[in-house]
Formats: sequence, structure tokens, C-alpha cells
Amino acid sequence: MGCFTFKCCFIITPIILVGISYWLYQPLPEGLKEKWTAHRIQAIMKLLNFYVKVKHVLGYGTKVEILRAFQQSLMSGTPQEDNFTITEEYIGKIPVMIFRPHSVPSKSPAIVYFHGGGWALCSSAIMAGGIADIAKWMNVVVISIDYRLSPEHPFPAAFDDCVTATVHVLQNGDKYGIDSSNVGVAGDSSGGNLAAAVALRLANEQPNRLPKLKCQILIYPALQALDLRLPSYVSNDVFESFPRIDFIGYILYYLGMEDTEENIEILSTNNHVTPGLKKSEFVKFIDQNLLPPNARRTIPTIPESDNKTFAKRLEPLLINPYIFPLMAKDLSKVPPAFIVTCQFDMLSDEGRMYAERLRRSGVDVIARHIEGYGHGFFTRFSKSYSRSGAMVETLEQLERNRHKYFQ
Repeated sequence: MGCFTFKCCFIITPIILVGISYWLYQPLPEGLKEKWTAHRIQAIMKLLNFYVKVKHVLGYGTKVEILRAFQQSLMSGTPQEDNFTITEEYIGKIPVMIFRPHSVPSKSPAIVYFHGGGWALCSSAIMAGGIADIAKWMNVVVISIDYRLSPEHPFPAAFDDCVTATVHVLQNGDKYGIDSSNVGVAGDSSGGNLAAAVALRLANEQPNRLPKLKCQILIYPALQALDLRLPSYVSNDVFESFPRIDFIGYILYYLGMEDTEENIEILSTNNHVTPGLKKSEFVKFIDQNLLPPNARRTIPTIPESDNKTFAKRLEPLLINPYIFPLMAKDLSKVPPAFIVTCQFDMLSDEGRMYAERLRRSGVDVIARHIEGYGHGFFTRFSKSYSRSGAMVETLEQLERNRHKYFQ
């Protein structure tokens, strides 16, 4: 009997392993760099998404709550970085984490940083590795803001927290040992959205005697939701780590809407835009003529459906420049920008469009489009020491251009 059981296991185990490997395998686009790492990440994300769905079905919470708990279980505690002092404080009721390299002077330039995570996930502690890298490479103090997250706190909660914290830093440089006249904002993904929105708000409504921001550093930022069928959206929905329907769900959360299958389908087919808005001046802000010729594509049209009530509710949100900075009519007053996009990212088109609109508005722009990488390359968690090639390239570019922003 024992021999028979052993033989069964010997036969069945490889079959099970092959089946699991087949399920975990995901084809990746030609030209993607560091493919072995990408395959590993996609497999982990597929397992994580399966884990989240099972726990959600079993009643252990919403998908966002389960993801947050998973993140926190892996990344709890204050991060440790060599040659850094990392402190946790509050600006009013807003938690902040301050990264001070030991090499910075007593009156250091500073960056106010907003982490990514779809306005709903992550924290300064979770993303501490990448934040510390910016502080190290640019030799500046970085103050990272733990803004309120959606869906519990939709717009304008995160935006208000980021504006409030940035203004406080600009008004209280001595408290933080920084030079208030040498402060910029930065962020990745949804954090890049918030950085651009804060820069726009302070440029348009500058309080009296408040120092101007020196720069905005936007790493694959999310900047619009008027057209969710731009070429980069259609061609780059290939990663388990950043699926289009999940990101649309996070957009809905941020806008205070439910992420129902119906709502996600409406947005993914561009049926969330009213006929009037499709003919408005805002359409020119997402025109493919803002893209390099080799990035332009003819996208198949999808039949329109009748969602007038829902589209009407969304309209003022879609064109609010403090939610989606690409919708700003006037960008001429914003600070110089350093914008990074990448080839296999759904958000690459809007980042490149924003860079071009800034150029046409007379704003100094450094735009870097990195080939061979996808969304999320600028990620080093607090307990990780590995960096993608694109992350290192971005950090080196920031180091090289530091003198353009900070004295």
C-alpha cells in the first residue's frame, strides 16, 4: 500500500506543479527588460490577487482592506536605512515620515513626497526604500506625507492633506532644518498625480509671502481619466501587477464612486463621458498630436451606451484640474518639471502629453521616456535592497539635474 501511495505521489506531484506553473505563467511583451524579475513579480501578484479574492468571498473584508493588511504585515515598523535619520511626526493630524541623509547641510533643500498606490494603498513606511533613494541620490531632506486614503476618504481628502502639509513645510523650514526657498514636490503614480495637483494649486493660488516650489518630480503620473482608451491604455494592459480594470476601480474610489462591474465597464469603454464633454475644449488636452509620432495609434471605436446620468455626475470631476492636472487650462505658472514615463505603462501617454503641454506653456521640462520597463519600476520596499535598471537610471538623472532645481 505504501509503495502504491508513493508511486501515486511520484506521478501526481509533477502534474500538479506543471499545472500551477502553467496557471502562474504570463506572457510578457517583446522588448521588456529584466524579464525573469518581471515573471516572478507577475506570478506573485497572481497569487496575491487570488488570495485577496478568496478572503473577500469568505467575508474577511473588502479587497482594499485585505491588501492593506497584507502590505502592513510585510512592511510594519519604522524602516532602517544606512546613513539616514528617519523620524515620524505629524503635521496637524497628518502623519509624515522625514528622511534626512547624514550628509545634508543644516539648511538643506527638501522634497515633499507623495507615495503611490492608487490613492488607496501603501504608505511612507511601505515605500520607504525608494523615498530614501531619492533623498540619498539628490542629497536632500525628503518629507513623505501619509495622506488619507480612498475609498474611505475620496477627493478632496488626499489633495487637501498634501496641500496643507506642503504649505506647512514652506512656512516652517527652520523647524525641519531645511531651506524653505529650496523645496520641491514629487510622487510616483497616484502620488505623481498629487504632486502635479499641489504644484498647480500653489502656482494658481499662492498664499502671500509663501516661497515658490522649485520643481515637480513626476514618476509615471496618473493625470487624466477623460480618455481611458489612449494607445498606452489599450496596448499595455498586459500585467497582473497593474491591470486596467483594477486601476479604473481605484479611479472610481478616488472620485467617491463604487467600483461595480457596471461602472468599471462604463469607464473602460469610454462611455463615462457626456456628448458635450466629448466636443469641449478639454478634448484637445488629450489629443494624440501631443505625443511623439511613433506613439500615436488609431484605436478602434466602441459603440456608445446610454449612461447619461452617471456621465453627468462624473463630468465636473473629470475636468477638475486638482483631480486630473492634465485638464488644467493654464499651465504656464507651474514650477519646472522632471517627468518620467516608461514604454510598457498604461499611463505613459498622459505623462508625455503633460510634458508636451508644459513645454508649449513655456515651462522648463526634463522628460525621460524609459524603454523596456513597465509601471512600478520605481519601487524599493523598506526591507528590500534591489533596484531595477530603470530605477537606477531615474535616480542618476535626478542626481545629474539636481543643480537645476536646488541651489
